[in-house]
Amino acid sequence: MSDLLSLLGLGAAGLSAQHTGVAVASNNAANVNTLGYSRQRVDLRAELAAPLVGGVRSLAPDRYQDLMLASRERDAAGSLGSASAQAPALLDLEARIDGAGESIDARVAALWAGLERVSAMPTDSLLRDAAIAAAKNLADGMAERAAAIAAARADADARIRDHTAQASAIAQELATLNTQITIDNDPVLRDRRDLAAKQLAELIGGSGRVDPDGRLRWVLPDGGVLVDGNHAATLQATPDPATGFRRVELVDGNTRRDVTTTLTGGRLAGEITFRDGDAATAAADLDQLAFDLATSVNAIHVANAGLDGVSGRPLFTPLAGPAGAATAIAVAPAVIANPDQLATAAAGAGPGDNRGALALVALREQRVASGGTQTLTDAAIDLIGSLGRRAHEAQGETDRATLVSDHLGDLRDALSGVDLDEEMSNLVKFQHGAEAMTRFLSTIDGMLGDLLDRL
Repeated sequence: MSDLLSLLGLGAAGLSAQHTGVAVASNNAANVNTLGYSRQRVDLRAELAAPLVGGVRSLAPDRYQDLMLASRERDAAGSLGSASAQAPALLDLEARIDGAGESIDARVAALWAGLERVSAMPTDSLLRDAAIAAAKNLADGMAERAAAIAAARADADARIRDHTAQASAIAQELATLNTQITIDNDPVLRDRRDLAAKQLAELIGGSGRVDPDGRLRWVLPDGGVLVDGNHAATLQATPDPATGFRRVELVDGNTRRDVTTTLTGGRLAGEITFRDGDAATAAADLDQLAFDLATSVNAIHVANAGLDGVSGRPLFTPLAGPAGAATAIAVAPAVIANPDQLATAAAGAGPGDNRGALALVALREQRVASGGTQTLTDAAIDLIGSLGRRAHEAQGETDRATLVSDHLGDLRDALSGVDLDEEMSNLVKFQHGAEAMTRFLSTIDGMLGDLLDRL
């Protein structure tokens, strides 16, 4: 009878194992569309026979995973996050600058054309008014674009603040998941941790690794530790008094570490690169163009005289330096109030002289911008061209990073994704196993009943 009871235990364990297989296959099929879900497998182990009765037992379900592939996915997410943050920001800035009415280079050309017409008829008040209006239109256009660039940088700064808060929340989630996995090594918890780690990589870059104790550790590019076991530091976006923009700091207890310039991946790095790199360069180039324009035009204007014979008066309000020049540039109020002050004549010549106007028109072909390497018109064209090139490069980087990310995702799906045909096959297989074990148990039960009847 003891052997029959052992067989009954074997059958019960076998039936339980097949039911586990059915449950795991059903769970996989149910999660076929669940983001971040990794296909699970039932781990069946044969029991030792001693000598006739063995059996099977089922261990806790495990998931299909590849730690190296997961690490590469996180790296790709960091690259994609950075590129996908820069590309739309650059395209938006290009649209703000190029789409704000008449372009800067067209306004520069209009100024030369207006001065050229004045040179033909220096005493014509309507032509003088038109030339001054062209100068004012140019100054206004520069100020408008300076404001647009400042607004784009402010928008990027706000996104940096938001991304920093999101990254801190995800870091805390990772620390919590590390603790839960230590207590209960459930595959679903590890799926959630992998998904959170990928989201963190997309936000801030850095690298994560799973330590021998099973807990994930996250390290920033400069070596700062954001997540260590069940402990998470925080990222804070702190206003910088010197620039007015936010810097990103890693805060752990009483320790603060500025990581703004060391972030190399993720949306945070992309926004910082745009705000402090591309947009800052565009602002500086526009300021330099405004300063070069005002300085070169004023140098000629003060050396010549208006219709009243007076010289030494600037056309544009003098600027102290390139910094902030695009915002500050303006036509001198005295010239606006009295167009006769437009210096179209050589000093000491009569009102009909046009040598001052011709000297101003001659600036059109002179390399007085960008440190003497470009004409003012070329510098204005290059301002937009540079942004367009950078936007095109960033879009190309986004496309390449997307291809890499999609390829790695396909590899992950091939390894860990749910195949419904396979799961249906597993369901049938385990169902047949359960039916066989049920028949086996029924047979043993009958034998036990027959034995008891004979006793």
